[in-house]
Amino acid sequence: MYTGMTDLSHICPSFSHNELTNSILSSTDAANLTTTDLLTLSLDALAKRTGRSVVDLRRFLDILMRELMPPTPTPLLEATDRQQFISTGDELLDNVLGGRGLATGCITEFVGASSVGKSHILMQLCLTVQLSLIHGGIRRKAVYISTESGLETRRLNQLLFHLRKRYPDEVSNLKSENVLCITCGDLEVQEHVIRYQLPFLVRTQNIGLIALDSIASHYRAEHGELGRTSLYQRGNELIQCAEILRNLATECGCAIAVANQIRDQFAKKNMTVENHVGAATLISSQLSQDETRIANPFEEVFGDDADVSLSTDFQDSREFEIDIFDLDYQSRFFSGWDCLVAESSGEIHELKVPALGLIWANCVSQRVVLKRKVSKRTIEVVFSPYVTCGQVLDYEIRAEGFRGVEFE
Repeated sequence: MYTGMTDLSHICPSFSHNELTNSILSSTDAANLTTTDLLTLSLDALAKRTGRSVVDLRRFLDILMRELMPPTPTPLLEATDRQQFISTGDELLDNVLGGRGLATGCITEFVGASSVGKSHILMQLCLTVQLSLIHGGIRRKAVYISTESGLETRRLNQLLFHLRKRYPDEVSNLKSENVLCITCGDLEVQEHVIRYQLPFLVRTQNIGLIALDSIASHYRAEHGELGRTSLYQRGNELIQCAEILRNLATECGCAIAVANQIRDQFAKKNMTVENHVGAATLISSQLSQDETRIANPFEEVFGDDADVSLSTDFQDSREFEIDIFDLDYQSRFFSGWDCLVAESSGEIHELKVPALGLIWANCVSQRVVLKRKVSKRTIEVVFSPYVTCGQVLDYEIRAEGFRGVEFE
């Protein structure tokens, strides 16, 4: 006798029913799937038999597993249980982000060069957050904080038009009025908005997404080359800014999406990694002062180039060892650009690093890097607590928005 998902109420009386779960249950019943099938078959097999997307099935199974095997309550697990995910509107990009999209309750950074597509992703998220749960949204509004050129409303409306065509049953939910825009002309205004206006908006306007485009613009302009004291001040301001955003994300269950700029990285000459454990040797030939430059470790921590003088001994050194725990070596794993790979491939001129240095890197939960070459653009998650990192996706910016590209 068939004991399919229609008997789930007997197996798990506390199972929570909503738009997504009811829709998936109808599909599993039509496919004659049992509870055991759902727990043992692969996502691809379930998708073929039900005709549903892998993303929707993963969301459903997350709910089912929590109901069948409730964990021992702890503050951390309670916060995780409240966490939701916002689809980016592209299934391939959602898969790169862990299969469900952008996580709420944390800060996600999108970093890349100008015109690589960071603002497109933020605008797209401002619309998909308005979708219902069944389509990957959380049916809430968005705040778009612009520090550069303001919100491109024509492009936003174009994305809205295509999203409504894709989800005709969501027309009443998708509105450009649900994207609240704030333009910050300088750092003082930006800090005032984040410290005072943003908490009020999030708590009174049902905000589910805060998009900040970009975090680096005013900090780089006002703390650019004023010496070590100014960089200490900038570091403290960044930490305070991140703390406010992180507290809003965890307390109000919203997602924080931040765009960041990049800067050139001055690589050391003839960089090689020794086979022995514990050191990497950097050897520089006797070149003139304008042909070689020893990187400033202070700027690696605080971000951009600063007027910070190094000791004569350090500047004159041409051969020295760096421990594998040194920042120059470790930055390969969190910046998104690998200086050793760039050196070996002859692409050292394309070496970049995210702006604002190590201090800001420690303030974000996820870093997503977008890169553009002559023939293609790629996106990759560099570090994240939710994602297996290293998967690279080619993408295009089309009229309907950001779209991942699969090659046969």
